[in-house]
Amino acid sequence: MSNSLSPQELKDEGLRLFQQGKHGQALSTFEQAAAAFAAQDDIGNQAEMLNNMGVILRVQRQMDTAVTTLTQAANLFAQLGDHARHAQTLGNLGDLSAQQKAYTDAARHYSNAAAEFAQCGEKEKQAQVLRALSLMELRRGQWLAAVMRMEESLLARPRLTLSQHLFKWLLRFASKLMHGA
Repeated sequence: MSNSLSPQELKDEGLRLFQQGKHGQALSTFEQAAAAFAAQDDIGNQAEMLNNMGVILRVQRQMDTAVTTLTQAANLFAQLGDHARHAQTLGNLGDLSAQQKAYTDAARHYSNAAAEFAQCGEKEKQAQVLRALSLMELRRGQWLAAVMRMEESLLARPRLTLSQHLFKWLLRFASKLMHGA
């Protein structure tokens, strides 16, 4: 990759490579972009590149490096007060923790991400994170928690399809049965 590219061009190239499944090349390009953005004191874009790098590292199963990289991105977004991107990074940390079977950490990251997405009005993303938390609980055999999180996910969605309305009704019914109401 040529060093003559601007940080934005490096970012765009990294995204293109990632979409093509060229994860190793994308990681290298995102590393260059992160350094270039840092040199320009563009902390927001630097953090975004770190987040992208963390996702790739998780896919490549470089878990410890992924945790470090995503945590660094989350800290930078928190420093900036960028709640939407901070929440996105927390969701990525939740995915990583769930993959590592660190379920308590995953639940904390997912819950914090959902709360932050709600705070900044990102209802669809809030619903997605709650759905991920629900699916993790389902895989763990935590049926009641899974039902409750899925219902929260559906309640957070700005618009529901007919099948989602039906599913929400079924979840409420199941929840009442489980609670003995």
